[in-house]
Amino acid sequence: MEQHNSGNSRIAKNTMVLYIRMIFVLLVSLYSTRAILNALGVEDYGIYNVVAGFVSLFAFLNSSMTNTIQRFFNYERGRNDANSLNKVYITSFQIQFLLGIITFVLLEIVGVWYISTKMILPVERLSAAMCVFHFSVISLFLLILQIPYAAAVIAHEKMTFYAIVSITDAVLKLLIAIVLPYIHYDRLIYYGFLMLVISIVNFLLYFFYAKRFFAEIKYQNRFHKHLFKKMLAFSGWNVFDAFAYTMQGQGLNMLMNAFFGPIVNAARGVAYQVQAALSGFTENIAVAFKPQLVECYAKGDFERTKYLMYSMSKLGYVMVFVLSLPVSLEIEYILKIWLGGGVPQNTAIFTILILFNMVLCSLNLPISQTVQAVGNIRNYQTFRSAIVMSVLPISWIALSNGLPAYWVFIILILVNIINQLASMFLLKRVFSYSYKEYTSKVVIPCILFSIVVPIVPFVVHFLFMESFVRLLIVGLLSVLVSIVFLYWVIMTRNEKVFVKNIVNKVLNK
Repeated sequence: MEQHNSGNSRIAKNTMVLYIRMIFVLLVSLYSTRAILNALGVEDYGIYNVVAGFVSLFAFLNSSMTNTIQRFFNYERGRNDANSLNKVYITSFQIQFLLGIITFVLLEIVGVWYISTKMILPVERLSAAMCVFHFSVISLFLLILQIPYAAAVIAHEKMTFYAIVSITDAVLKLLIAIVLPYIHYDRLIYYGFLMLVISIVNFLLYFFYAKRFFAEIKYQNRFHKHLFKKMLAFSGWNVFDAFAYTMQGQGLNMLMNAFFGPIVNAARGVAYQVQAALSGFTENIAVAFKPQLVECYAKGDFERTKYLMYSMSKLGYVMVFVLSLPVSLEIEYILKIWLGGGVPQNTAIFTILILFNMVLCSLNLPISQTVQAVGNIRNYQTFRSAIVMSVLPISWIALSNGLPAYWVFIILILVNIINQLASMFLLKRVFSYSYKEYTSKVVIPCILFSIVVPIVPFVVHFLFMESFVRLLIVGLLSVLVSIVFLYWVIMTRNEKVFVKNIVNKVLNK
């Protein structure tokens, strides 16, 4: 029990650090996005979005390895095997370097052809788009090499440093936003180059920190064949899931470009900036919980694993909902204040639908993390990938029949509802849990939360005139009502005791 309390305290501390980081990053990102959109213009901003998005389309190999490396680091930490940790690092670096070379070559061959012949771009902006493409490819290569070091930081639960890197990244992007209007040459090219510089800084920060503080980060020219095959096999099934989600996001981006051109890509880009800022709060929960979730499963503590999955589900859902609610209600005013007169058409409706989908998907992440901890992922990833990929052909049919662009996101929501139900079924096949217990402890409280919490903010929104004061009141009421409902309805008895203990410690200090 004492060990569990210590684990809960680490989760609480890490979550607080990550949320301080997220609030800072959110505020900086809001200003940076507006400044960059104004400096580049809607067309160039849309071009950057679709070109950089095409590069990230190839990142599915990398994202599959991210989950794999983090899982193996945490699993070996749960077993307290220092030698195996070093083997995981050596093998992960070898795999990442190989993936980096393959991805770089594929992108330079396929990407140049696609941008030159297929992507809908103004002819006079083709050379600038190509420069952005090359910068983005190098950035992706550095991100691939960065993964073993970032995974080690998270596995050791060094969230303070993780937060420092994120804040540094946000500050550098803010500096770019400040400097960009004073550049008189092609700003799109300079923006792409400066984003590459940030990627270099991020890589160096993770690399030197991991080398300095983690004993297992010591490369030796050895090849651990069994572990290499095991990690590749594990990541191979993750590839289906990563590729499916990449195609769902960036594939739809290219599909919308083909039907509507770069202006719609700009609207989608702004909407996803809002989502990226808010989804970080859900990812913080995952980052804080995941190391212990995997380690508990490795130790055979399945009850603790299940408890962490339920808690992660509820907290993740509540966090993203309480932030999405005032943003959705006040989206027109927020966009007006944030972007001034340069709001791309359809941005508001895109943002509302994307946020609704994000709230729904927050329940899926803890299920996926639990399956990753178990390690038996073949059927889970295969079936889910097929469901996720179905968005593309359905959206193509919808757009071909003349439906407006926002229907892409309605289809996305419907498919993700099916995905959630399928994920619950597939988890049951590899990890023993009760549908009834999951429904009573997670689903029903989240549904009640979604019904009750919006009532007061909705009333205020419709009674008051649009203004900054209304925005503040709606936001404040959303948070206050959520805290009260979370404590009295959603939290279990043990979770309430834990929160009281944390509050008492803070007050005593």
